[in-house]
Amino acid sequence: MPDFVGKSVEAARAALDSGMSITVDDVSGEDRFVFLESNWQVCTQTPAAGVSVSGQPVTPKAVKFGEACP
Repeated sequence: MPDFVGKSVEAARAALDSGMSITVDDVSGEDRFVFLESNWQVCTQTPAAGVSVSGQPVTPKAVKFGEACP
């Protein structure tokens, strides 16, 4: 798994295989829907960077650019 922290959610999705299950979580505390992925930055990710991915879902946890990661 590549390290997506600090990158846009759009870049993370583009770097992964199209068949992977990806669910983006808003970790700002506002429980917003991530609509325009280029406006959101990855704060953390599951699985972590460097972990071998074998079909499990990928979950970037993100906030809008300009907001602080928790």
